[in-house]
Amino acid sequence: MADDTDVLLELWKGHRDEARQMENQRATLTHVVILVAAAGLGFLAQDGALGTSSLVVTVPMFVLGAFGAVAGTKYGERWAVHSGLPDRLRHEVGLRRPGLNLSGLIEDNHVEHRAEFPRISRVRIWVLRVGIHGGIAAGGFALSLWALVRGR
Repeated sequence: MADDTDVLLELWKGHRDEARQMENQRATLTHVVILVAAAGLGFLAQDGALGTSSLVVTVPMFVLGAFGAVAGTKYGERWAVHSGLPDRLRHEVGLRRPGLNLSGLIEDNHVEHRAEFPRISRVRIWVLRVGIHGGIAAGGFALSLWALVRGR
């Protein structure tokens, strides 16, 4: 029969797998949004001039970027659920097995990492993720406004 630590480790593995799945789904969504936006921009560039007919491309670009920002934020929230519990489980394993010094190893790693990357370690990855989708949405919105103003 498994001891309590084995049960905690199995729970840890399951939630880490779920967190990875959320990250993979978020990455796939981001790739699709970027590819579709790039194709739309390529189509607009090939057409040469923005007009009301360009709204067929620019409005969906705005909607897709906005959807990507919201969905990416939701994937981030789900990732936090599935990565927060493993952190607690790891802490519990460390309490049950003090000889492993898990807390000390993890803290030492964080200190070394922050020392090696002092500026970039403060940047939150979700800001970059949502920012790329927000940029696509803003680009689609701006191009839509430009197309409406230019008319034709």
